[in-house]
Amino acid sequence: MRPTVFLPAALVFLTGCALAAKPELALACETIECTCLPAQSVYSAGDGPAPVQWKSNGEAYCEEGYVLRRVEK
Repeated sequence: MRPTVFLPAALVFLTGCALAAKPELALACETIECTCLPAQSVYSAGDGPAPVQWKSNGEAYCEEGYVLRRVEK
C-alpha cells in the first residue's frame, strides 16, 4: 500500500519543481526564444502560452500565473 501512495505524491512534487520559475531565463530570453506557459499545470488544456513581457532594463517576465520557458524546436 505504501508504494502506491508514495508514487503519486512524488510525481506531484516533481511536477511542482519543474514548473518553478527560473530566474536565469529572464536574462537568457534576450538572446533565445522564450514563451510564457501556465504555472498551474502542464496538463491544463484551457490555458495556452502568453506573450513574453519586457522590463525597461531588458529582462523578460511573464504576467501573473505564467512562467518563462525556452521554446523547444
